[in-house]
Amino acid sequence: MARNVGKRALTDTAEILARGVRANVGPHNLTGDTYESVDVEPAKQKKGVAVEVVLADIAGVQLEFGNSDQAATPVFRPAVDSNRQKMDDTFAVLLPIEIDAAVIRKAKRAARKGGA
Repeated sequence: MARNVGKRALTDTAEILARGVRANVGPHNLTGDTYESVDVEPAKQKKGVAVEVVLADIAGVQLEFGNSDQAATPVFRPAVDSNRQKMDDTFAVLLPIEIDAAVIRKAKRAARKGGA
């Protein structure tokens, strides 16, 4: 239950970052592929809960870090810097809401089992 609570709160918070990255990618995007490739996905790890914002299009690497023909035009760092407070505030609001909802769901399941 704790994993699902954390995942829901983190996913909504990570979507704020994804919107910021999409806004930064927009002016550099010719085909729409890079913009569409920004997504929030569950991160693979053994313990705890994590989600990640990914930029799947290979052109995103060229934008973020540059290459010999193109200067770097970061899209992640500016999105993190400009949205950090909003993400922190959102997570602080969502986590207790998700915890309360999980407790209510568990109580309802227990009541159904006990009342049946």
